[in-house]
Amino acid sequence: MADINNINLRLIDTTVLLIFLGLMRHRKATEVAREMGLTQPAVSHALKRLRTLYEDPLFLRRAHGLEPTSLAHELEPKIHRIVRLLSETLEDPEEFDPRSTATDLRIGAFDYELTTVIPKLVTEMRSLSPNIDVHAYPLVYSEALDALVQGRLDLAIGYFDIPPRNDATFVVEDLYSENYVLAGRRGHPLLTANPTLEDMAQADHLLVSPHGLIRNRVDEALRMQGYKRNIRTIVPSLFSALSIIENSDLVMTLPERVAQSNEQPFEITHKPLPIKVGDFQLQAVRHARDANSPLHMWLLERLRRVVSR
Repeated sequence: MADINNINLRLIDTTVLLIFLGLMRHRKATEVAREMGLTQPAVSHALKRLRTLYEDPLFLRRAHGLEPTSLAHELEPKIHRIVRLLSETLEDPEEFDPRSTATDLRIGAFDYELTTVIPKLVTEMRSLSPNIDVHAYPLVYSEALDALVQGRLDLAIGYFDIPPRNDATFVVEDLYSENYVLAGRRGHPLLTANPTLEDMAQADHLLVSPHGLIRNRVDEALRMQGYKRNIRTIVPSLFSALSIIENSDLVMTLPERVAQSNEQPFEITHKPLPIKVGDFQLQAVRHARDANSPLHMWLLERLRRVVSR
C-alpha cells in the first residue's frame, strides 16, 4: 500500500468513510445508497476513489454481493475509530463539574481588586471547587490585556478607562459602578467635614501607582476647574499607601468600596470628593477565545456573585 501523504488525505471526506463502513456492513452498493440517501453512481464513485487511494480493490464482486479484501478488513476498525472521533467533536461538551475539575485559573488585577474582590472570590471557589487553584497577578491596563492575548491570564479585573468593547479580541463585562472618595487618617482635619476644592488642592496627596506618576479622571476634573492635586508621595501598592495615610496627614483618592472595606483594618476615614468626576465601571475582561469556555463562564458567574453582595 502506498504511503498516505497530505495530498492523498485531501481525497478523503466523511461521506467516503461512511460509504466504506456501509459497504462493510451490507456488502451491496444498492443497500448503502438507500441507507444514506445517495444514488448508486455516487456510491460507486466513492468506492472508485477509495480503490485509487489505497491501490487495492477493497471489495470484490461476487454473486451474493461484495466481498471485502484483506486490506478492507484491516482498515475497518481504524476507520471506525476515525468516524467515532469525528462524531465526538459534534457532541455536546461534557457538563462542567467544578468539584472534580483540577486546573489553575490566572487572574490579573490591581491592588484594589486584590484586596477587595479576590479574597471573596477565593473563599467562594474553595468551598465549591477544591481542585481549582487561583493565581492572582498584579497586572493592570495594557499589561493585563497583553497577558490575555498571550494566554498568560484567564481573566483581568479592573477599571479600564477605555474599555475594548469594539475590539473583537476581548469580551468585556461591567461588574458594578464605582466612584472615587477622598481618604485619610481618622481625625484628619480635612475630613472632619466635607472638603472643598481649595481644601483638596492644598492638601498633600499620596498616589498608588506601580509605574510612577499618572493622571486619571480626578486630575482631569480638577484641571477643568483650574486646580491640581499636590502629589507628594507615590507608592506601588495599596497596603503601603493605607499604612502611610493612617499615620500621616497625607490624603488619597480611592474607589469608595475600597475605602469602606479598609476602614477597620486601617485607621482611616473618607469623604465624598468636592467635585464630580463621574462613575466608572469595574470590569471583567476575557479573551474572545474563552468566551464559550464552561470553565471561564463558571468563573465569571462566581465573580458576579461575590461582587453583588
